Formats: sequence, structure tokens, C-alpha cells
Amino acid sequence: MNDKNIRPRGIIALMLGVVLSVGFLSTNAIAKPAPVTKITFKLSDHNVPPGAAVTGSILVRTRSNHEWVPFAGAPLSVRVDGAEVLDLVTGADGRVTVSYVAPEGGHVMRVVFLGDDTHKRARRSQGFAVVAGATAVPAAPVLTATAGLAVVNLSWTVPFDGGSGITGYAIYRGTSSGGETLLASVAPGTTYPDASVTSGITYYYRVLATNADGDGATSNEVSGTPA
Repeated sequence: MNDKNIRPRGIIALMLGVVLSVGFLSTNAIAKPAPVTKITFKLSDHNVPPGAAVTGSILVRTRSNHEWVPFAGAPLSVRVDGAEVLDLVTGADGRVTVSYVAPEGGHVMRVVFLGDDTHKRARRSQGFAVVAGATAVPAAPVLTATAGLAVVNLSWTVPFDGGSGITGYAIYRGTSSGGETLLASVAPGTTYPDASVTSGITYYYRVLATNADGDGATSNEVSGTPA
């Protein structure tokens, strides 16, 4: 066979191999798309009386290894009728609550995650109305705790009742922050002495009010260590 015919074919094969190799490397160098972000947003009540806060729960998740997992530390913008009213950040479980007092009339609340270098943008909206005569669950009480000898004394403010009278309070207790479970349900009042405690152990508390519409917003968390 003529060497003149072999040489060009060899050169062409070599060039083709280089092109294929470069193409393979370029394909591998393409960045993976940012994970999808999903927001679950639910309002406690879509009709509230004037002066009552519309409250809701937010859960943000993202994809990891083909599974939906909580998105901790996700920064969220809460907008009502297009205007930003709150900035929120999700907790370790991907959850956060929202509470906002709006003027009378119909409104749209939108929760927006603006996206970042590694997660895609996401948003969810819910409509609600502030209507005279409507009722809602109570607002959140403000809770304080004072530890004493074998007792932790709790006291709280009376929250806005949502337009329907408060029927009682639910008191939650735990031995770790965020780990409270129901301790007692009590009649309307503003104090509760917790004597079922052990000296030297720190207890954490929250309280909420109830009415005919259901359980209200949960109070701030407080702690006490009885002597």
C-alpha cells in the first residue's frame, strides 16, 4: 500500500480522537443544574377580623440524592400585595411560621425564596381577607417564667382573642429547647405554677390560647431551673 495514502488517514484519525476527547472533557465540565426548591405554605385562616394577625406555616425543602430534604437556613421574603413585609429564615427542620396584621380588605400573601448559587428560586401564594365580623384563632401570648424552690411559676399576657372568646390555654413543657410537649390544659387565666419539676433540671415552656376556632399562635419560649 502507498505510504502517501496511509499518512493522511492516520492524521485524520488522530485529529478525530483529539476532537472527541476535548468534547468529552467539555461535557464533563458543564455545571450541574441547581437543585429544585419546594415551598409548602398554608395559612391557619383565610378570613380574619380587623386587628387579628393572619398566621401560617411554611416548609421549605430541596432535592438531595433524589429525595426531598428540609432546607435549613433558607432566607425568605414575605410579601403582601407585592410589598415586602417580613424577612424570615427557616429552622433546622426547614420550617418557619409567619404572622402579619393587615388592613381590612382582600390581600395576597406571597412567600419567596430568591434562590442562590446552589438552589433555584421558588415562591408560593395564598389569599386572605380581613373582614369585620370574622373570627380567627387567638394571637400569641407573651410568656415569662420564674423559678423557685421545686416550682417554676409561669405567667403570660392575654392575647387578642381573634374575635371569639378565649376558652382556655394549653401549656407545653420540655427538657430541651424546642422539645416541648403538652403539659396541661387550663381554664382562662394568666398564671400556672408547675410543681411537677425536679430541682436542678432546666425546663422549657410555651403556651397558646384556644377559642372556638381552634389553637392560637404559640408564645415565645422561656426556661426555668427550679432550686
